[in-house]
Amino acid sequence: MGKKSKKNVKSSSTKSSSSNNNPPPQNSLPRSQAPAAPGRKAIIRGLVSRKDLNGLEVTIQNVLDNGRIAVEVVFGRDTIAERREVVAIKRDNLETRWNCIGGTEAGSDMKHWGMTEEECPICMDVVMNVGLNKNAAYLECCGKSICEKCFVQTQFTKQKDVCPLCRADISDGSETAAIQRIRARAERGDANAMYNLGGYYDTGRPSIPKDQAMARVWFQRAAEKGESRGAYNLACSYRDGEGGAVDKAQAAKYFRMAGERGHIQGVTCYGLALMSGDGIKRDIVEGKKWLKKGADAGDELAVQQLQMHEMMAAFGGMGMGNGNISCSSSPGMMSFSMG
Repeated sequence: MGKKSKKNVKSSSTKSSSSNNNPPPQNSLPRSQAPAAPGRKAIIRGLVSRKDLNGLEVTIQNVLDNGRIAVEVVFGRDTIAERREVVAIKRDNLETRWNCIGGTEAGSDMKHWGMTEEECPICMDVVMNVGLNKNAAYLECCGKSICEKCFVQTQFTKQKDVCPLCRADISDGSETAAIQRIRARAERGDANAMYNLGGYYDTGRPSIPKDQAMARVWFQRAAEKGESRGAYNLACSYRDGEGGAVDKAQAAKYFRMAGERGHIQGVTCYGLALMSGDGIKRDIVEGKKWLKKGADAGDELAVQQLQMHEMMAAFGGMGMGNGNISCSSSPGMMSFSMG
């Protein structure tokens, strides 16, 4: 499977400016009126003079006195040509993401990042997700989540600077403060916080340097606490040599650990390791069992690799040899060798 479906979420206290002292009704709150808090993600829309910025995801840095929003744009992220630029954008040219500030969000389509399928503890009406299809806010102070609707409503109350669940002070909405809250929980032994802190180190943020060796440490600690996503990301780190030496045996070990704890991509990647003998003794029969588990759970890569194995088995019957299947770096991509 791949790496990094970067990532997190958080509460915020800063509101965008408005000519009306009274907040708009919640059921008609336009997206342009979402709180513009430091650390929050946003998309630039509708610029005329800087059309090159339209459509880019940026990180809000500050709300300026003139009402514009200072945002950081990263060009060529994680390449030798990476550069960062801070620009001031009108509020109307930013599409703010209500539900995400900080760590778990961190990701692309590679490592697996967190989600929850619990009901919102406030309204009890929404099944929350803080993964790729986010509809919830992650509260770093206690590691809990509430749905974005309830989160937005809290921003227009006198208690906006207090966590609605644990009552901690969240008046500082900066990313630095968010990381401090996550780190404090991680150091107290919270597996979810360990996993999220590892995510920050894995990708790097303006307030925390990229350090994949440290990311591996925190993923390891999370895995030892039973966090399946930590085990999966640790396996990816060992497989790809991020933060330390490549160790395919350790990768297979932690893919299996993640899979046994219900991580679907972990199930698939362990099956692929068995099929190819990557870090573990090759076992086609057992590998197919694991791939079937992944396919039955809806993992597209597992389905495709099973189909590929069947095709290669047919070729083998025609004297073309046996196929070795390998775990690709992204869903939908398959690699194999004949011989």
